[in-house]
Amino acid sequence: MLTALASQSIWTDQPVTAANSWRRDFRPASLVLRTGETVRLRLESPDVVHSFALPELGIDAVTVQPGRPSWVTVTAPMPGTFVYYCTIVCGDGHFAMRGLLVVTDDGLAPGHAPPRLVREYWREPAPGAGAGALERGRALFRKSGCVACHGEGGRGGIRNPNSMNATVPELETLARRTFLFTPADVARFRAIVDASPAWEALLPGSGLPLAAAVTRQYLATRQVVLDGRRSSRLDPGGPQPALDMPAWEVRLDGPSVDAILSYLLTLDGAGARTAPLATVPAREGDMR
Repeated sequence: MLTALASQSIWTDQPVTAANSWRRDFRPASLVLRTGETVRLRLESPDVVHSFALPELGIDAVTVQPGRPSWVTVTAPMPGTFVYYCTIVCGDGHFAMRGLLVVTDDGLAPGHAPPRLVREYWREPAPGAGAGALERGRALFRKSGCVACHGEGGRGGIRNPNSMNATVPELETLARRTFLFTPADVARFRAIVDASPAWEALLPGSGLPLAAAVTRQYLATRQVVLDGRRSSRLDPGGPQPALDMPAWEVRLDGPSVDAILSYLLTLDGAGARTAPLATVPAREGDMR
């Protein structure tokens, strides 16, 4: 049995009842199967609507309604470690709702598995009232969960099974893709965007090279963030990739999106910043 808990942002294999659902110490599930074994998993939710997807083993998303168990049959065809997901945005910690299915020839776990695949990014403190755009953007990139899919420093590399891209797109080269090729170009563009809501009218006279192309590309990127984007299937007959870009317009306002993009534009393609980020300390990566 697997129970999805939005309150802890985990799947657990411990029994969750009306009497103990208030607890905050349920352990993340540890699923281990023997090669060739087939099991029928009971999926439950005590709180909100979730879904269960295990695309690497051909299992498309199964909706899990509160109080109404769902069932899914899982066959372990080969040894390996496979990630399962919740694919419905179920709360602030949704992007941490991932677990591991480990398959071994003897059905025994090969060693200690991490309790979480993604750290508790949503518990990080919000930026202070006097924070600048860069500090706000970096904090929002982490606190909103963007880091869980795009990686620390926008480095990417997070696998997305059956996606045309294979991995979630990296964002550390966003400046170059926005035709901002030098730190000076990035700084000039950011200063205009951060200073005025009418930045589109100001940009042509700013002396910024390729100002028209920069404007078009930035606005297109911003719209993708607001509208979201569905991942395309590599195998049309296979399951939908579990990691889609959600429509952030329901969770972030325009200035917050601009702050996140402002931060991402300062990355130089190696996870480093091309402009200082003041008082924000470096942290360990979210993805283990």
